Amino acid sequence: MKLSTNTLTILKNFSGINSNLVIRPGNVIKTMSEAKNIMATATIEEQFPNEFGIYDLNEFLSVTGMFDNPELKFSDDMKSVSIVDGKRSVKYFFSDTSILTTPSKDITMPPTELKFTLTGDDMNTLRKAAAALGVTDVVITAEEGSGPVKVLVTDIKDSTSNAFSIELSDVERPTESFSFIFNISNFKVLAGDYNVAISSKLISHFKSTSASVEYYIALEKSSAFGG
Repeated sequence: MKLSTNTLTILKNFSGINSNLVIRPGNVIKTMSEAKNIMATATIEEQFPNEFGIYDLNEFLSVTGMFDNPELKFSDDMKSVSIVDGKRSVKYFFSDTSILTTPSKDITMPPTELKFTLTGDDMNTLRKAAAALGVTDVVITAEEGSGPVKVLVTDIKDSTSNAFSIELSDVERPTESFSFIFNISNFKVLAGDYNVAISSKLISHFKSTSASVEYYIALEKSSAFGG
């Protein structure tokens, strides 16, 4: 088996969410952060034959990156894999899956009140603004009625905090006021545009418009809806 460039890109992204990874038979891979506030799932090109666990995904990717054209040859007992390129190879041992952090079940989204598309450019701008201002809060907010929805980066604990904002377009919003709050460090998504749905139950769904990858990201408890 050879891993495609797209699959390697997804695995690198997943390593930023959790260094552990459990691969199950088939072509769907999933990961979950240690804090259980981010879950990601992707459909890839390859079909894995059996279940196995990787304790340090960054290490595994670094090992495969040693070779120009690596091929994975799994052992019959699925306890290890030989990463082979011509006459060069590495025998890499898998981890016991019972000690790794992995999603135990799929997330079922509750009803969502807010839907919009967040472009890759907007995501990059939000990250740059947060770094420049030295803040971590991302607030998606609107007043009661049918007015504009804005996404801010600010410090919600400081009433005098500087804030950067973007007005969102093509939004499906409720008439109630809302303030949905994220920590920007949880936006560990692949580059690109996303269809975003947010529930007042403090969970959001980010689905890529161009790749078979999606993320469930928890909101901060300080979020507010209506009232």
